[in-house]
Amino acid sequence: MILNDIEIMFGGQAGDGSLTTGDLIAGILKKLGLEVYTYKDFPSRIRGGHTNYVIRAGEHPNYGMADSVDALIAFDLEAVDAHIEELRPGGFIIFDSTAETVPETMRRKDVTWYDVPLAKIAKEELGLELVRNTISLGVLAKLIGMDAGTVRDAVAGVYERKGEKVVTLNIRAVEAGGEYVERHFGEWPSGYGLEARPDGDRLLMMGNDAIAYGALVAGCRFMAGYPITPATDVLEWMAKYLPKYGGVAVQAEDELAAINMVLGAAFAGVRSMTATSGPGQALMTEAIGLAGVLEIPVVVIECARTGPSTGMPTKTEQSNLNHLIFSGHGEIPRVVLAPGTVEDSFYISAKAFDIAEKYQCPVFVLTEQALCQSKATLPLLDVASVSVDRGKLVTEPVTFGEYERFQFTEDGVSPRIIPGIEGGMHLAAGSEHSPKGVITENSANRTAMMDKRMHKLVSMREDLPKAIVHGDPAAEIAIFGYGSNRGPIVEAIERLERGGVPVRFFEFRTLWPFPEEEVAAFAASAQHIFVVENDYTGQLERLIRYVTGPLERMHLVNKYNGKPFRPIEVIEPIERLALLRGPASTGAASPEGEPVRVKRQ
Repeated sequence: MILNDIEIMFGGQAGDGSLTTGDLIAGILKKLGLEVYTYKDFPSRIRGGHTNYVIRAGEHPNYGMADSVDALIAFDLEAVDAHIEELRPGGFIIFDSTAETVPETMRRKDVTWYDVPLAKIAKEELGLELVRNTISLGVLAKLIGMDAGTVRDAVAGVYERKGEKVVTLNIRAVEAGGEYVERHFGEWPSGYGLEARPDGDRLLMMGNDAIAYGALVAGCRFMAGYPITPATDVLEWMAKYLPKYGGVAVQAEDELAAINMVLGAAFAGVRSMTATSGPGQALMTEAIGLAGVLEIPVVVIECARTGPSTGMPTKTEQSNLNHLIFSGHGEIPRVVLAPGTVEDSFYISAKAFDIAEKYQCPVFVLTEQALCQSKATLPLLDVASVSVDRGKLVTEPVTFGEYERFQFTEDGVSPRIIPGIEGGMHLAAGSEHSPKGVITENSANRTAMMDKRMHKLVSMREDLPKAIVHGDPAAEIAIFGYGSNRGPIVEAIERLERGGVPVRFFEFRTLWPFPEEEVAAFAASAQHIFVVENDYTGQLERLIRYVTGPLERMHLVNKYNGKPFRPIEVIEPIERLALLRGPASTGAASPEGEPVRVKRQ
């Protein structure tokens, strides 16, 4: 019996309710006291096209998917075909056999098959085919021993707003699924079991919600954005909650309008933000340059997806790093922060506003689809720990004619006044300007003003979120990574260490200004260095090589098929290249059948 350790995948068509059922099961597993992580893989359309939802649950936090799937609930044959090779030997499949049959050639012998006519039961016994998803929940609950009372309470909670009739129907659907298992398969036959633990004071939260909540707690009171996957959740959350705290959320006509609204609100003294993805960020690039030269504090949430152009809007990737660091004509101080968990998304988001205001520059919070649209259990967030440091904001009257908005200072940060403060009238030109804001092309002033602005990158270093070093600090095998890869990397090093192989991991939380000294020190004593990232060109690895120079012992482990890493995809390159347990090759095996590229540099 495998107890309290399971990865469940729902597979069906977009719009058929698979994702809703997945959310429901995630909530039930959380109430049973387990640590939960979810991942959504869905097509970029409203209805139709294969979709799947992964729910991983166990007694220990895991911010990522397992090596393989334990239980597949397949609502159609396409789901079986797409994911049959991801099943763990000994796992099981619940297949809706109402209208399709799984060919014998597709039936793996090392997994257990439960053919259940879900849609037929829904239509004939309950009179509504739509509830087949809830019936599948009943089947799954019986197979793995979910507490029946917890399941009924969760179903009632989800459908309560639709009325008692809908609640009763769905509870009956759960019961019908369980009864079918009892009649045809016996009691608890799957080999998996659940044992309830104390739930405690915990949350089940999505990454985008944590980002928005962090912004709200940090004092953000204006957001403008344009809907774009996978960032739209942030705008939706803020539209719901900002007005309750005196704020305003605006859906602009496009990203150009959104970023300029944000600049205007920030110029007027309001903590302001936008949220977008790669295509939207491309449109915002010129306005970000204006924020840099006018020293306006703005926060931009970048929820990265697969590119270029429209790319694959609902898939994950880390290929926007160079864009955030280097895009734009000319040079400005900017900051790029990257959370690695849903919990850290809250704190990094909140911290971004302090950095933006204290150093009067654009701050990016870089996340990606595999993190921002995933859910995880986490402890109650420490709202009281969030500070509000508005930096050199001037709120008292000043003497007109003496105030210099762009004054040269030792730390590069000038006193900032907002419209309406007596005596604070000044010029704000996008062209190069003097300390008073007067446009000038004087070469000495240009040099001094560039030095002033760029010196902020030095002044801010102590305020930037520090990297986290996981594992054995003295280990000879070292890994660099950030963002959603934190989960599979940490799990990989824990498993390697249990096998007697110490590994350490440098988790970036600030990607720009690049932590050169820390990176150099971390890499110096390593015999093998692995850089794990979701892109083709190895953008993070190139930044590291800029610091370390070319290193024969540095290996790029990259994946760019739109899917996140699994732990085995981090372990296998280390075993081949560092432990010499197999011949080095150009690619590691992947559960999805796609290569994970490993390149010597």
